[in-house]
Amino acid sequence: MLNMTTFEIYDENHDIGGTWLANTYPGCACDIPSHFYCWSFELNPDWSQVYSSSSEILQYLKNVTKKYDLYPHIKLNTQVNDALWDETTQKWHVTVLNKETKKKETLLYDIVISGTGLLRSPNIPKEFESFKGKLMHSGQWDHTVDLTDKIVGIVGSGSSAIQIISSISNTVKELHCYQRKPPHVVPRLQGNYWQSWKLICNYFPPVMWLHRLLIFILFELFHLTFYPNIPGRRTFKDLATMYRKIQVKNPELEKRLSPSFEFGCKRLLFHESYYKVCENSNVTIHTDKIIEIMKNNVICQDGSKTKLDVLILATGYKASDYMDPMNVVGKDSIKINEIWKQDKPSLYLGIITNKAPNFFLLLGPNTVKI
Repeated sequence: MLNMTTFEIYDENHDIGGTWLANTYPGCACDIPSHFYCWSFELNPDWSQVYSSSSEILQYLKNVTKKYDLYPHIKLNTQVNDALWDETTQKWHVTVLNKETKKKETLLYDIVISGTGLLRSPNIPKEFESFKGKLMHSGQWDHTVDLTDKIVGIVGSGSSAIQIISSISNTVKELHCYQRKPPHVVPRLQGNYWQSWKLICNYFPPVMWLHRLLIFILFELFHLTFYPNIPGRRTFKDLATMYRKIQVKNPELEKRLSPSFEFGCKRLLFHESYYKVCENSNVTIHTDKIIEIMKNNVICQDGSKTKLDVLILATGYKASDYMDPMNVVGKDSIKINEIWKQDKPSLYLGIITNKAPNFFLLLGPNTVKI
């Protein structure tokens, strides 16, 4: 057992929360049920909805941090620049930068754990940088921008995109959605938890455990439908197709919203109002490739040219950057990030590599699919 005497946590943001602190776009929520999207040792009987908003998840994280008295150990607004392994002392030399004071310092650690996460570095394709209107990424939402009666474009077809589209369609004058590969979308069984349910969970915690177990079993069974030759797989795909056809009455629009890839080949998305919103008269679905950005105009391969006031990029994150921009140098002066970019990363269970002693990753290569 490790005899840990001290530990420190570094976070470059102004508070804890990670992706749930950074993402504040309209409609931001989790597509995993609340009673499953929490720590097993700290179940929350007071979730307000089946699928929680980002603000409620962030508050849950803050509450847990306070309960376990972690704040005194957390250095906020502090960026880790370098982690260098010293073979002589068998320690890590970690250089950190206080973003407020601009002060740098190097500290020695026996063990380093990287919990940088995957959804932190927004992917902003260079071709959109020339847009002359207001440009923002879903992960860097600018709340000073009023979308009321604006002509707005949004690029992307992932979870963030469909949540934003569903939330802002009634506010904007026109909404142009650019999505080359429409996703499979199925409805969430969203709803508010009754006060009586919260009381039961508070006074009879085993009920929460059973509820959580049931969600786990259902998700495991549902995941099986992503594998070929599994009985019932075709049924789920047909149900998703039927749901789309029921929701979207316009045959041409339904065709534009129909995925061209097999059910389960990309992440399945959950939303109960997305398809209905796409039928709104002020919403246009573009499926052709964007070939040029000319001042405030987006030009597609089909020749369409749309002048926009605001362009929203729901273009995801640089998930494969792992620890960038942190520079990690292991044994034999091996730069871990550079090696991983040149060749396929090789780690034990995605947690530790032999070139970085006592350096652990919470979400290393090949451990998660998003």
